Amino acid sequence: MGGFSGFTPEGLAFLTGLAAHNDRDWFTANRFVYDEQLKPGLAALIAATSEAMAARGLPLAGDPKSSQFRIHRDTRFSRDKRPYKTHVSGTLTRDGQRMSPGMVYIHIEPEPTGGIGPLALPDEPHGHGPFVAAGFYLDERADIDAIRAGLVRDPAGWVRVETALAAAGLRLDPGAPVKRMPKGFEDQAGGPLEAAIKRTRWIVSRPLTQAEVLSPDLPDVIADFTARTRPLLAFGWAALDRT
Repeated sequence: MGGFSGFTPEGLAFLTGLAAHNDRDWFTANRFVYDEQLKPGLAALIAATSEAMAARGLPLAGDPKSSQFRIHRDTRFSRDKRPYKTHVSGTLTRDGQRMSPGMVYIHIEPEPTGGIGPLALPDEPHGHGPFVAAGFYLDERADIDAIRAGLVRDPAGWVRVETALAAAGLRLDPGAPVKRMPKGFEDQAGGPLEAAIKRTRWIVSRPLTQAEVLSPDLPDVIADFTARTRPLLAFGWAALDRT
């Protein structure tokens, strides 16, 4: 679809090699694989997946260039000084901006030896294999509190979201919860919404197999997954749009 023909075995082998030799000399010597296969492959995937979203009536799209994340790591405030990520990734959002609230995140790396195990979504995912995630990965307190206010305002609607996700075989990822009830929501302590309100992220994810990553059908795989997450995205967007 849309010019995407699947990632190449050579591209995935580059990421495997980069994980084993995460230094500038190795990267420079092998960069042509990244420049000629991985980067344009991800651009084509973003474009084709945007088309697949539109065909399903999903208001999510990305720019083939600006929606990609850089492969260079930001090591300024990290103890881990490895210069490169060992995956390539990008997002699709309502307005096409890379980090707008309510997104689909695509993460491409080689499938781990022994297959894909249980998937969680840490701050800087790597080592879990390829996956796609959808929902609200939020950094701004105002956005987080907007979702919380939506939960309080429409608890029955949130139950419908959880029920729809469960019926689709999806479950919310851990969500980086806070330990105490957040300020302004103390009256919900001990109630049915407590766990949901303590979250700071509302995300569902799906592992991708290596066969899917290599396939030209990957845009449809991602769009079909996203269609099953539509109740979560719609609930969160409605909450954010009230602010």
